[in-house]
Amino acid sequence: MFNVVIALGAGVMLLLGVVSGHVRNRIWLSEPLICLAVGFAFSPFEFDLLGIAPGSDEFLTIVQQVARVTLAISVMGAGLRLPAGYVRRHGRELDVMLGLGLRLMCLTGTALAWLLLSVPLLTALLIGAILAPTDPVLADSIIAGRTAEDHVPDRQRHAITAESGANDGLALLLVMAPVLLMNRTLLDAAEHWLIATLLWHVLGSAAIGALLGWLAGRALIWAYSKPFSEPVSALTVSLALALTTVSSVHLMGGSGILATFVAGVVFKRFLDGIEDPRHEHVQEAIGRFFDLPVFILLGLSAPWRDWLALDWPVWVFALAVLLLRRPPLWLLLQPLLPSLRYRREALFNGWFGPIGIAALFYAAEGSQLTGVHLVWTIVSLVVFASIVLHGASATPLLHYYGRLPAAEPCQPRQGSGEPEAPQS
Repeated sequence: MFNVVIALGAGVMLLLGVVSGHVRNRIWLSEPLICLAVGFAFSPFEFDLLGIAPGSDEFLTIVQQVARVTLAISVMGAGLRLPAGYVRRHGRELDVMLGLGLRLMCLTGTALAWLLLSVPLLTALLIGAILAPTDPVLADSIIAGRTAEDHVPDRQRHAITAESGANDGLALLLVMAPVLLMNRTLLDAAEHWLIATLLWHVLGSAAIGALLGWLAGRALIWAYSKPFSEPVSALTVSLALALTTVSSVHLMGGSGILATFVAGVVFKRFLDGIEDPRHEHVQEAIGRFFDLPVFILLGLSAPWRDWLALDWPVWVFALAVLLLRRPPLWLLLQPLLPSLRYRREALFNGWFGPIGIAALFYAAEGSQLTGVHLVWTIVSLVVFASIVLHGASATPLLHYYGRLPAAEPCQPRQGSGEPEAPQS
């Protein structure tokens, strides 16, 4: 049966590779949504995936490993798509999105879970933290492609890319807080969170990622400077850098996802002047090859029986999270985000902050560390809803967004350093 699953995934990748431009720019279905639908259509056959039952600890371990590699490739691509020096120039804006915005999304999800799901407060906090980060895989399927490039300003797309690339690793700070409180005393949990999570998993991993990105960049420059060397593909180096960083930092007990994004941002600085314009398209193709199969896996292993067994408040919760977790907050934070000059831009970026592979990664880890398997069931349902709603709304909203007339800024910027040009 494993060969059946491989054939199914490869066949879908082959078909999407042929018609990818038409899918991205014409029809009202995103590529992740198509892959999810294919997997979901075959899920009643209950393929025996190596004898591992969906929802078991062994299955959640596989989800973690697959999601880790998928996220590593995706956040590396996010780091390379950003203009060189973007993080440094937009540091204050990223502080708002990753500091204040991420925390507010966590608190919103926590409040909704506590009010609608009748779960303990720490479980609600864990669910809220898992659902907080914007997923880079789903976000890329929305903001990449000709339609998005034609209708959405670069500053908006770069803001989503930077946020989705960085917040997956930073969300570990939020996820580990309730996990530690469930398993340790308050003092022990606070000490472990400060020393292990903040200093090592986040700051230490970011430093290692920056070092690996710098070393890879210097090695690439050295290779190009030698007359006897063969032309070196930046794509090959970036893909190897992503896998090297995520695996080595994980072996050291750090956050490989955050380290990989930082490595990509630093490595990008060395690519100016030596990039081949084809690299971006090949990077996109390799990203599709690594990103999309995980949605087929999700569809095949979707716990739809568990979803149907849940009471109606869980379905209300899934919809409420997508509507309230982010759009109202981005409207509120819009005066602090120079990249979003108009309210409609804040609403657009607020809506297209999907929940996906990053949430599945943390849900699998959180369920295993706490033993609360209800977390996996609830989070996977919200991810399913996000893939469907964001995937179905992307193309029509992009076309509608591009037809809107030019708007005036809702209020002048303070210290943004960017002129208030009307949107085209």
